Amino acid sequence: MAGTPLTITLYGPDSEPGKEYSRSIIPWGILKKAIALTKSIDQKDVTGADMDAIAGLVVEAFGGQFTLKDLDQGADIGEMLSILHSIVARASTLVRANPTPTPSSKKKK
Repeated sequence: MAGTPLTITLYGPDSEPGKEYSRSIIPWGILKKAIALTKSIDQKDVTGADMDAIAGLVVEAFGGQFTLKDLDQGADIGEMLSILHSIVARASTLVRANPTPTPSSKKKK
């Protein structure tokens, strides 16, 4: 039940669009990292270490199709943050759509 693919475009030195990358699925481990990272940056000012963690997460989310250096040289900040939020939002949508009923606390006799 994959949603809309994640996409990112890496730009060249003159801000011209370069290659576009996409990933249809979001591995479970990426979701866990994205949630932890989102909570961390929501609680404080964003640091260089946080930015490096976001970049690492994006590289991992796209299955290593590009490098951290590629992101440093050609990624748009808006797309980077959008990817982080898209991962968390997709999980939130799926959790709310879960049709599994909550077990009753009453015991049957």
